[in-house]
Amino acid sequence: MKIKGVVFDYGGVMTTSTMPLRVIDLAKDMGIPWDAIRRGFDAHRLDYDRDDISLREMYDAIWSDAGLKVDDATTALFMDADSRSWLYRRERTREWMAQLKARGFRIGILTNMCSRFGNEHFKKAFADFIELSDAMVISGEERVTKPNPKIYEILRERIALPANGLCFIDDVEKNCAAARACGWHAIRFVSSEQVEADFERLVAQ
Repeated sequence: MKIKGVVFDYGGVMTTSTMPLRVIDLAKDMGIPWDAIRRGFDAHRLDYDRDDISLREMYDAIWSDAGLKVDDATTALFMDADSRSWLYRRERTREWMAQLKARGFRIGILTNMCSRFGNEHFKKAFADFIELSDAMVISGEERVTKPNPKIYEILRERIALPANGLCFIDDVEKNCAAARACGWHAIRFVSSEQVEADFERLVAQ
């Protein structure tokens, strides 16, 4: 089966950052260990992306796990920095999506993202990316996150292509591995140049 659809992750693929860069800088300014926040992301971020907890609840859990006492005003600064960190656009990805669309490929977007961020930020700041898509799945709206196979099947149904006709682009290998386990092709994103070259080799097979 030839590849007929290309499905894109958001953070690290459509954006230029994979971690909240502004949060790293803020933690340094506030004297809060970045490792404590990173461990908190590992423990609680997917709960936030599933809409199981709010952003405030995620940061409260991070502070609690690390044994830190952080006041409301400081927590609000972290929440704002977190949201802003995901708005660094990777314009080359949008250009590539448009090129693929012009070549006849269907375009999908499959992202771990809470629904509030999606509505308040992503759908506005990345509207031109979304306009190129034929199907989109946001984890918070479905209450399921990558790498759960259910979220891949939701996207596959919406884009109306068989699994072996899809190629997934994600910067996280476990998410790529999950796509392959569902019968998709997958390429881990490291750089724009690398992923575009890898894709052309794949479709030429």
